[in-house]
Amino acid sequence: MLMKAETENIFEKFKDDFVILMPATGKYIVFRDGIDGFNRSYNINWDSVDVYGRQDAIQTYQSTGEVINITWPLKPRTNPEEYNLQLEAILALGKFARPFYSGGIIQEAPLLLVKYRNLIVENYEEDSGSPLLIAPNSISVDYGDRARDDVSQWGDRKIVVPKRINLSLSGVVINTTNKYYSTASKDSSADETPVSELATALDEFESEIADGAKDDIVGAEQASITGQNS
Repeated sequence: MLMKAETENIFEKFKDDFVILMPATGKYIVFRDGIDGFNRSYNINWDSVDVYGRQDAIQTYQSTGEVINITWPLKPRTNPEEYNLQLEAILALGKFARPFYSGGIIQEAPLLLVKYRNLIVENYEEDSGSPLLIAPNSISVDYGDRARDDVSQWGDRKIVVPKRINLSLSGVVINTTNKYYSTASKDSSADETPVSELATALDEFESEIADGAKDDIVGAEQASITGQNS
């Protein structure tokens, strides 16, 4: 579904759906069939300089980049009006991949805001989060190999209706908040608490596993001894 955002928070309005918004135009697309996959990757770049007589090259930090990739399905509806809206949304993805023009001149780059529930977000906020700003570098639409002519709902017209349409979007994340540790965060108990709690939880979990394994070994040994004596 392709729509133009007004003053409402469309990410809150469609909080259970996958939403793509183009800030330059205010237009957005809502996909209601969930997602198939989502991954983040971090590219850490260093400047490596070889120095004569030194065992290892000197590594100077340059930057860290974050890239995401999202795959999701679109299941064609049997209602003609709904199916036409789906086709419009798919074609609109191509426009989302291009800049915003005014008078034939590029005004804004094709940046996108994306969000899906509490998974595809920039920062977590309770059970939800804020949308993620990305610079898209790839959008693909796969209509599959099982398209069919369907005339049952379309009168005399023959309409090609795929069984399932697979879409994917990848892009570079543009962080709008600080995603790094600093002197302030190091001295802040608020930032340290979650890490320490996580470490404690992991220690307790590993301890429980170790105790459980010991009990299993002891039980097995006792069972073996009992079997030999019987």
